[in-house]
Amino acid sequence: MKDYVNDLIPNSAAIQIINDDFRHVFQDLRLWSFYETVKTNMGVSQALIVEKDSAVLGLPDERVQPLNADHRHVCKFKDTFDNNYISLRNAFVTAIDQVEKEWMASTRDIFQDTMKTLAGYLGQNDMPDNDLADLLDRQMEGTCEWFTNDAEYKIWRAGGGDVPKLFWLIGKPATGKSTLAAHVVKRISDSNLECSYFFFRHGDRSKSSVAYMLRSFAYQMALTNPQIRAELLSMHEGGVTIDADDERTFWRSAFVSRIFRTDFHQPYYWIVDALDECSNFNCLLPMLAKIDRTIPLRLLVTSRPSSLIQTLLLQERLPTLTKEVTIESSYADIRIVLEANTRFLPIDDPAACNRLIVRILEKSKGCFLWASLVVKELETTHSEQQIQEVLDSVPDEMDHLYTRILQNMAMVSRNKRLAQAILRWTVCAVRPLTVEELKEAIRLDLGEVVPRLERTVEVQLVHETVRAFLIMDGLTSDFAINRVQEHSRLTEVCLQYLCSDELKSSRFRRRGSATRVAKRSVFAEYAAVFFSEHIVRSSSSNDSQVVALTTFFATNVLTWIEMVAQGKNLYFLTQTAKNLKAYMERRAKYQSPLGHEVRVINAWVNDLIHVVTAFGRSLLSSPLSIHFLIPPVCPRNSIIYRQFREYPRCLEIVGQTELEWDDRLSCITFGECKVLAIACRDSRFAIGLSTGNIVLYHTSTCQEAGALVHGKEAVRVLEFASTNAVLASAGRQTVILWDTSTGNRLWTTALPHRLLALGFNEDDTILMATTIANYTAFWAVEDGQQLKQLPVSDVDEDAGGNYQRPPTHAQMSGELSLLAVGYRQRPINLWDLEDRAFVGQFHKSAPDVYPGPLLVAMAFNPNPDMNLVAACYADGDLLTFDPWTQRRHAITETTVQVLAASPDGATLATGDGSGTIQVYDFETLRLLYRSTAYDFDIRAIAFASNNIRFFDIRGDHCNVWEPSAIVRQIDVADESSEYCSEGVLPDVETTEATSWDNGQLVTAMVAIGGDVFICGKENGALTVHDSKTGEQTQELYNHETSTAIVFVEWEARESILASTDRSSRIQVRKIARNPSGSWTATPPLLDQCIDQAVRQILLHPGAKMILVSALFADYVWDIQGLQRAHRIADRRHSWRWTDCSSGSTPKLLYIADGETRCFEWQGLAECTFPESLRITLGDCEYPPIASLTAASAASAICAHFREAAGNQSRARLRLWSLASARDLHDQSVKDLANYDGIARDVKAVVGFYKMFLLFLDQNGWICSLNADLKGNEKAYTRHFFIPYSWHCSGELIFAVTTKGSVALARKEGIAVFHRGLDFEERIVTNDEEGSRAPQPEPHWHSPVLENHVDSPKAAHRWDRK
Repeated sequence: MKDYVNDLIPNSAAIQIINDDFRHVFQDLRLWSFYETVKTNMGVSQALIVEKDSAVLGLPDERVQPLNADHRHVCKFKDTFDNNYISLRNAFVTAIDQVEKEWMASTRDIFQDTMKTLAGYLGQNDMPDNDLADLLDRQMEGTCEWFTNDAEYKIWRAGGGDVPKLFWLIGKPATGKSTLAAHVVKRISDSNLECSYFFFRHGDRSKSSVAYMLRSFAYQMALTNPQIRAELLSMHEGGVTIDADDERTFWRSAFVSRIFRTDFHQPYYWIVDALDECSNFNCLLPMLAKIDRTIPLRLLVTSRPSSLIQTLLLQERLPTLTKEVTIESSYADIRIVLEANTRFLPIDDPAACNRLIVRILEKSKGCFLWASLVVKELETTHSEQQIQEVLDSVPDEMDHLYTRILQNMAMVSRNKRLAQAILRWTVCAVRPLTVEELKEAIRLDLGEVVPRLERTVEVQLVHETVRAFLIMDGLTSDFAINRVQEHSRLTEVCLQYLCSDELKSSRFRRRGSATRVAKRSVFAEYAAVFFSEHIVRSSSSNDSQVVALTTFFATNVLTWIEMVAQGKNLYFLTQTAKNLKAYMERRAKYQSPLGHEVRVINAWVNDLIHVVTAFGRSLLSSPLSIHFLIPPVCPRNSIIYRQFREYPRCLEIVGQTELEWDDRLSCITFGECKVLAIACRDSRFAIGLSTGNIVLYHTSTCQEAGALVHGKEAVRVLEFASTNAVLASAGRQTVILWDTSTGNRLWTTALPHRLLALGFNEDDTILMATTIANYTAFWAVEDGQQLKQLPVSDVDEDAGGNYQRPPTHAQMSGELSLLAVGYRQRPINLWDLEDRAFVGQFHKSAPDVYPGPLLVAMAFNPNPDMNLVAACYADGDLLTFDPWTQRRHAITETTVQVLAASPDGATLATGDGSGTIQVYDFETLRLLYRSTAYDFDIRAIAFASNNIRFFDIRGDHCNVWEPSAIVRQIDVADESSEYCSEGVLPDVETTEATSWDNGQLVTAMVAIGGDVFICGKENGALTVHDSKTGEQTQELYNHETSTAIVFVEWEARESILASTDRSSRIQVRKIARNPSGSWTATPPLLDQCIDQAVRQILLHPGAKMILVSALFADYVWDIQGLQRAHRIADRRHSWRWTDCSSGSTPKLLYIADGETRCFEWQGLAECTFPESLRITLGDCEYPPIASLTAASAASAICAHFREAAGNQSRARLRLWSLASARDLHDQSVKDLANYDGIARDVKAVVGFYKMFLLFLDQNGWICSLNADLKGNEKAYTRHFFIPYSWHCSGELIFAVTTKGSVALARKEGIAVFHRGLDFEERIVTNDEEGSRAPQPEPHWHSPVLENHVDSPKAAHRWDRK
């Protein structure tokens, strides 16, 4: 008998091994075991083939069930009524139900987390569900049916063919349009069709803009469509910023580029109510007109009769079905409402009741609101005579009815002040207040407590016509609303609260006490977010407001910033700065712009904008940082630094710091390469180099995101499609289309003639290129197939002919589908790219003047509503003109050579040959900002999607700018004539770019004990810096080669300093401190030069030897210069050495290309080492090693692996503790943790402080890992952050003193951070692949400030250790 047959015997060794192994892997399985209960007939005998103990595993949660069958029939059934079949079927159903429930629970959690993320990203904290529910609750059954039964409505809903996609429902005020819209939403939703809806509300700013409506639609569509949900989530994770006021950019990036490219399996409906109450509805219709007809989107809008909407529909040629809510169509619905309510009136006779209904119908003239108000008044009557008196006295018109109501209110004098306050807050509030908010506002406003108000969610006017009536000019009533005065009063109340003791914070951090959470007023959120909206709408001559503002900025401003940051939306800080800026500019028209208060407010306006720009990410992740971490890193002349630098025991920074805010955030240099092209879209910008390489960067952090190789030719033109996933690059000979998400080439095509312009059409289906050969080529984006060309020429309109001279300039606009071509000293020719037809010519001079001025540059305004082109000429004129009419719009004098427009079309940036940048208002060409720099000529400029940040390329570098001067104040649509009147134009902000002596740049640094740093300079000098001041105190010595110092090493026991310069010269000197405090250096103990580039130097722990690692070999010299060892290195790409001399024999740890080896110092002899130090990266490829760092006395070692740029998903971080090991071979050597979960967030390893590994994360925070922990805890501590502009580019050079001070090399000096490690915030991370970013630990350690409310999701500990 075969051996394997013996293995089948019950309880055999093989079966027992299988069962034991299965016990370790079954946990995720749902086990159902069935066993036979009838013996099988085998001819001469009967027996159970598989006994129960063999069929059942006996594992936890195993479901066991018998079957009434023998072995042959255990899986055979007579029919579906067989008991065994029913048992098995029921088991399957139960198992599937359990799996579905668990899957649904898991999916639901993921779904809820995703939608919560998207709600925050899209600013959708207030969904339109409440509006819909309120309207449906008020709708009487049977009403609105006339509309959904209407033939035209049914045609629109069914769609198909040439049926217009837009249905416009028109109705006079108060005729039930909103209820009709809610009814349509319910009918469509009940039919299981996809439907999004939005109700515009003039009195609620958040519900009165197209931008908010579009974000609401995107969120609602993501709720039901997984593809749309994934697309929006990719925008969020990709860092695509959303300007809350820029509807056009969001429309392009979210809808055109993403949502409309998903699969629509059925029609999708948008229902928009009260379009005429939208503050900028004129922006919506042009966008809707460009939706591709293949997209099954149908839109129903309601509004009052509007000639402007009608005109826009005609202009955009938008096919529309139109229907008006007539008086007759309203009567039926009003009758249903009246019949339901008149039964409560004192009328018994049905005929009399019907006559009453008829009379009310006739007087209502189809106005639902009038009828409702009259019925409410009739409910107070007690006889038919009283009913008739009311009907006789009630005016027929709404305004007369409102007047009568106000007169009745005025008769109750004791409630007049309260009624006035309620109307004031209801009419003038930026958004509807909740009942509790209104009660608190009235308490602050009148000093009265209102115990009872009607229980409702929000307090709103019964109808928008009430607002229009109350603010009407000429209304003579005690309840008339003067908006300017009332906004001034609301400003006073908000500032009264913001200056109150409730918002005061302790300036002292306490230890050891429990966290005390301050309970703030329900009015806090409204006052903090919207107080500036009232200021900008109030009188600019009100001195008391200015005084109150100054008091606020002097007291509770930091707590206010913290409150806003806790809401995870810094937009309100920027918006406050915009509003205050507009208010102060308007005030300057009437008041002197001098005085202490004015200076304080203007200074805070400037600081608020810069704080959001410079510290926004850090502020959102840790709102409390505004108190102790942000003020110290602000420029010395900023008001936030001057006011709050004296906070006790806060972070202190000395040395190389800024005096003023720098509008240039960063400078990215490329060495010997020339920067020739730049393009920006959403969260990425791309730079084209003369070497043929393309480098991609994150827009927000300027961190390198990847690289592409165009080829050997220089990259001269770059252009993104509507999303940053598709990029076109061009040189002189080829055009390449890239997928930047993967780095793959999509296709390549030859370019026979030099390129002038490159661009995509509006829906990104076609790539277009205009050349000097007078034609525009077209390629299909999908496959690169070349389409029919468009020939262009210099048209002679007078003679009717064409000139075939080569063009000098070309620009194209996908938004306008226009091409502008310029010829030498000839007018600009304009071509329609869609119709492929000549449009016209723009003549700067008179049409008959030839030759004309020389064209230098052109730029289309990307906002289709503005229809403008900017052009600059060699005669010093910059002008704008309408491309369709060719009429000049504005002109100014300036000398520029490049132009670029912001994505929203609001601003125009220019650059000239001397490096000066100027920013203009595109429409008026009013100069907003100027930055002068005597530098290379500017080759190109590109704006980021936030419309404020922009990039310029010149020479070998790219500058990143974000000037506060171009932050715009948004329009206020409905406020006072004073606000809308023209204020004085502000002075142009002019800055001069900072420069520094390149020869004095710090290129290397090491800490000497706790008080001194020694720095290597670009000019070969070694300098001494005092850690207390950060200032250079002396020059220690100088390498005679005068080339940059690249490495500095220090050995403390023997006071030995080693330095290496760029010429590969190595010097070792002994240094000493004199009694006077100065330092002296001996003549070189070792002075060697090698013929290879030095990559690392390392001193022996007793300073007896020095290791020099070069490109192809490693050397060990003794300090007297005798070569002790020479090792020819194997072919290696990345490597690091560190000392790990824990025992009696000094050892070196060497990591090269992912392999770990150990060597002795003496002779570089290789030796063995424990397995705990062997690196396992888990994949066949390994990233380069970025650093190998040892703590003092080699008590801990850290290895950091990361890519030089691009995807950091393979980054690795290894940490070993050797603190208790007597020797490298000691078994107590521990591989503590791999920390790969946070490795991708590590930007640079800073060094060790005691047993704490310090590192800089990608967001600029200095963090620490405890190398002395027992176990494998996946957590780290966040301490303080370094300003983005200090670490965003170039090599990062850090040093840490024995006292825990951290120094960063900055330009010509160093910045030293004292007491930074005293601040602690514990971060728990998940190190699994693909895990989300680290999150603060969800519990509190100890108090931060006495009276602070903070999110329970962050664990802060703002104490000294």
